[in-house]
Amino acid sequence: MIKYYHELTEQEFKDKVAGKLTYGECASDYPQPSWCSYPQATWGMMGCWSLIGFMVTGEEYCKDCDCYVAPKPGQEE
Repeated sequence: MIKYYHELTEQEFKDKVAGKLTYGECASDYPQPSWCSYPQATWGMMGCWSLIGFMVTGEEYCKDCDCYVAPKPGQEE
């Protein structure tokens, strides 16, 4: 099962960074959630600040964002 970026704890992320994981590798291994249409949301400073800043804890947080895309029935994560 895929672990999405918003499901990483800040400590897990720090451990990955200490292991020299790049933002590109992180984005590939831990993708942005399907409800997020922000281009390359997990790519560091150019990404979604709320997502990479560990403020997003779930879909509810993002529902007022312009980049929020409501999942189609049966598509929920």
